[in-house]
Amino acid sequence: MQPTQALVSLRYVTRIAAVIILVAVAVGFFLPSDYRIERSAVAQSAQYDLVQERLLNPEAWTDWMYIESGKLVQQDGGDTLQEGNRYLIQYEGEATKQGSMVIDSVSMEAITFTVQPNQKTQPIPNTLYIDVTEDGRTHLQWVIEGELDAGFLSPYLAFLANRIAGANIEKSLSNLTQ
Repeated sequence: MQPTQALVSLRYVTRIAAVIILVAVAVGFFLPSDYRIERSAVAQSAQYDLVQERLLNPEAWTDWMYIESGKLVQQDGGDTLQEGNRYLIQYEGEATKQGSMVIDSVSMEAITFTVQPNQKTQPIPNTLYIDVTEDGRTHLQWVIEGELDAGFLSPYLAFLANRIAGANIEKSLSNLTQ
């Protein structure tokens, strides 16, 4: 009994799909799973005081920090931004999904903080560098570096991390410098 044309076509398609999947997995083993996301913004000299106030006031972080489908809520901390300030990340319509953010260190040159988007993900280290130029402008540079631990998908997720997180960082920096 001869196979029908539909069966032959199905075999052909499944073999091609299997080859594509095997190639994708093989390529994934050779791609790096680490990532670096970097965005920057410049605030004009007239905005220096406002930017500094927004950066060093823990309550102000809830206003300028952009979180897609969510918001930042201050949990612990005083009137000044300092090591140990804690925030909750609450997502709209998601009562059980909650993340956190903790300030690790604060200086006039950089603010380091760790973000954990939800309880199931690894903490993500962030650094916000602050540099005042000679002409009085404030240059902000936000850097996220890390390594993903998602098996053979890690290199592909790391490749897309710049696009995914970059848009959120750009919105946050825009809110901060306006």
